[in-house]
Amino acid sequence: MSADETKKTPDVEAAAAPAPEEAKAASEVKKPAAKKAAAKPAAKKRAAKEPAAKAAPKKAAAKAAAKPAAKAAPKKAAAKKPAKAAAKPVAAKPVAKKAAPAKPVEKTRVARPVKVKAEKKASPEPRRGKLGVATVVDASGKELETRDLSKALFAVPADVNTLHLVVRAEQATRRRGTASSKTRGEVSGSTAKLYRQKGTGRARAGSVKSPLRTGGGVTFGPRPRSFAFKVNRKVVRQALAMALSNRAENGNVFVAAGLKIDAPSTATMDEFLVNLDIAAPVLVVTHDEPTVTKSVRNLRYAEASEVGALSTEQVLRARSLVLTEKAFVALNEA
Repeated sequence: MSADETKKTPDVEAAAAPAPEEAKAASEVKKPAAKKAAAKPAAKKRAAKEPAAKAAPKKAAAKAAAKPAAKAAPKKAAAKKPAKAAAKPVAAKPVAKKAAPAKPVEKTRVARPVKVKAEKKASPEPRRGKLGVATVVDASGKELETRDLSKALFAVPADVNTLHLVVRAEQATRRRGTASSKTRGEVSGSTAKLYRQKGTGRARAGSVKSPLRTGGGVTFGPRPRSFAFKVNRKVVRQALAMALSNRAENGNVFVAAGLKIDAPSTATMDEFLVNLDIAAPVLVVTHDEPTVTKSVRNLRYAEASEVGALSTEQVLRARSLVLTEKAFVALNEA
């Protein structure tokens, strides 16, 4: 039977036509499911291509075969809903423009409270006497009068080179110069030759006391000597006058008129100098007064010296000069 004849057969048309109940079920199915069913017409194509011998069974058998096929269609559509939904053309979302990099937020610095440093109390200036003269004080440090100073000794303009020369000479004279070392002739040891001159392969050696060997002598080592050098006496005297003139010019020369110490007493001398309230360090100049000298030697801010042994370095090292009555007369009349 040809295809045209198959189309004209009423039984086949009846079998192919859907029943009214089946049509209702198909309409209730959502549109996506219907599209899915239409997209897969495999069952219908197979039924159309079957030969006429198979397509002409009884009406009952055709109807029974058509019903389960119609019922299976909605189940398949319901099972594949998510896949169909994914197949829908999704509207393309506008591509979001890349946000510009955010500018770094500047942290606002909190101003710290300024710490106000406590002002240091200015130390009171040390006491000074009248310029160019000697200030006479009593045992309690009270000013009594002023005395004139010898211009030959207390009014000499300073010269740095002269002062430096004399101070260096005084310091060099105090050096002991006792550093010493032994030469190869002074080192104790054998004078025999260590080994034969040739044939050993070693460097030749003649004495164990050689400076090249450990325990040997020292080449050009230090020897005891004096570091003193000569400075003219007039220059030394002039440098001392320059140093004394500088202290008198600044008003730092005092004469202790009421100071009487029968026995050495550091406490008495300390009390006197504290009451005097002068700039330290202090140089106490005496003249054949051992009790005063002994009373000063334990004070860390003062030193004592005899008039005859007074040096330029001592005067320059001290900021204030305190002279006893005897020392003032001896020094001012010298």
